[in-house]
Amino acid sequence: MRGRNGQWVMGFLALALALAVVPGPAAAQVKIRFQTWHWGEKPWVNALDAFKDDFNKANPGIEVVRDESRYADKETVYTATSQAKAAADIAHFQHRPIPMFAERGYLLPLDPFVEKEGGQKFLAQYDQSALEVCRYKGKLYCLPDFVNPMGMLINTAHYKEVGLDPSKPPATWDQLVEYAKKLTTGSRYGIGLIGARQEGLFMRLNPFIWGAGGEYLTPDGKHSAMDSPEFLAGFKFYVELFTKYKVVPPGVIEQGAQEVRTQVAHEKVSMNVSVPQSWKIVQAINPKMNVPETLVAVPVPVGPKQKATAAEYGMRVISAYTKNPEAAWKVYKYWYSHDIQLRNFQIAAVLSARLDVKNGPAMQNDKFAKVYSAQAPFAKLEPRIPEWPKIGDAVITAVQEAFSGQKTPEQALKDAHIAANRALSGQ
Repeated sequence: MRGRNGQWVMGFLALALALAVVPGPAAAQVKIRFQTWHWGEKPWVNALDAFKDDFNKANPGIEVVRDESRYADKETVYTATSQAKAAADIAHFQHRPIPMFAERGYLLPLDPFVEKEGGQKFLAQYDQSALEVCRYKGKLYCLPDFVNPMGMLINTAHYKEVGLDPSKPPATWDQLVEYAKKLTTGSRYGIGLIGARQEGLFMRLNPFIWGAGGEYLTPDGKHSAMDSPEFLAGFKFYVELFTKYKVVPPGVIEQGAQEVRTQVAHEKVSMNVSVPQSWKIVQAINPKMNVPETLVAVPVPVGPKQKATAAEYGMRVISAYTKNPEAAWKVYKYWYSHDIQLRNFQIAAVLSARLDVKNGPAMQNDKFAKVYSAQAPFAKLEPRIPEWPKIGDAVITAVQEAFSGQKTPEQALKDAHIAANRALSGQ
């Protein structure tokens, strides 16, 4: 009997030991959806894939997954998914919708995470003026990813073909028209412009609005200032490059940022108001073009009232509805780390807002980055208010109406001015 019991005990222990070494179900993998329109765009996708793969390899409990968006409707989609409490954990935007999203409660304030990282010491790593763009009503809703002042790309070969000196680019609006006319020959046009319904339009339009002395709002921020002669002057100049001077390719209201860069890549246009990374994108579109030698970056021509340009501020936000805030922050912080930010510049040419990258040798010695960085003191932003998306939408409508001839520039702008005042009054 004792022998049988001993055998039973030994058998039980053997079974228990076998069960102990049989692996149970794997721990649940936390998935963090990382949303940007750049997943489908070269060379950006190379930087994104490297980031995703490196993070996932180093953090087996968390998986960064692609979540694609479209540039034109990313704000609309994020609004709808936020209302359904199903927005991507981390999403990419430019600066314009941040106040609106914060006001609506769609964004997770980052202050508690920042405090754990060291508070002001942690924030001191970033461009402080860009950091202010991330604040709304005293709370921090994002970190500045990149700060890209606008400049122009010019095709030096085209300049030489028509007897222009690429070392002496257009410095004034009159010269811009003169050069664009000379460069418009056959199926080639002097300059590419954006007329599509996307926020990239403002980065091309605004240097002319501000260069003429125009402003979107009155000094108290309560009313539209788009009825001023200065605003009209800048608005008309932008529109008339197409309607009057005929130096812009047909179909301008269908042309977005990528379409115009494609025109540059295939040498259909000779000049383009652009972000710093444009030359890299052009190179990816047409690898046969010797972009570093053919294209050079120059400042946007000075307006009649002042030298001014626009800027593209890239921001990443964490959804207020993320189910895994700690994991989302870990991914978020990794994205903003020195090595990732440096690699993003090396692959995609964006100008990091992280100071040790911004002031490092890679950016300081790059021939394109140097020109764009020098435009930063002249860069301005649109009003940072929740009503901006409605105001911006009215301005895009006005541009399209004026481009198409549906309305005169004066009437189109007058209607945008009225719509802006309605938005500011809460209507």
